[in-house]
Amino acid sequence: MNTTLEYLSLFIAVAGLSSCVPVRSDVTRFHTLPPNGNGQTFTIRPASSRGGIEFDTYSARIASHLQDYGWSQANLGSGEYTVLLDYRMGGSHEQQESSPIMGQTGGGTTYHSGSVNTYGSYGSSYGSFSGTSYTPATFGVVGSDNYSVTLHDRYLDVKISDRRGRSVFEGRVVSSGRSADIAAVLPQMIDSLFTKFPGESGKTMRIAKIARR
Repeated sequence: MNTTLEYLSLFIAVAGLSSCVPVRSDVTRFHTLPPNGNGQTFTIRPASSRGGIEFDTYSARIASHLQDYGWSQANLGSGEYTVLLDYRMGGSHEQQESSPIMGQTGGGTTYHSGSVNTYGSYGSSYGSFSGTSYTPATFGVVGSDNYSVTLHDRYLDVKISDRRGRSVFEGRVVSSGRSADIAAVLPQMIDSLFTKFPGESGKTMRIAKIARR
């Protein structure tokens, strides 16, 4: 393949990957739940005054995960378990980051020049030469670009209680990233919370999910 096309293909591949943003979350879970559900019913309510279409969108995603766990969604107020959902933005802070600079690392056209002296029985002679040679160009990282970015903190809390009000699951997800729009990352935060649900109680895990810009 032409080296110019190879370099262009590499650039396109890197640009494509940049449109997929990993949402990294710290997930902490405490619970007394068994590894799998057995047909128990649940309802989902907002922990505060939240509601509307946005809340319904997130609660539907949670309901899907709980159904995969083995529970069934019931009408509001009639479930064996009540799921309280809360989410919010936090503060922000600056962080130093760097990105690679791509360029030519080798190959290309090389110029040669010099002189030659020869000696023999009839005396000596002198001459000079010059020329060029070419080897395929190689490309890679030639440096880095340092810059500062603003990171925003995002929070997700899910609490599940039985009919007596006893807590059976408490989960918190903390994520920090460039997006200050919680709607852009909350689906991935929910997926992180329900990864291998209900998870190991009392343990915090770093989980990454991919969000497209």
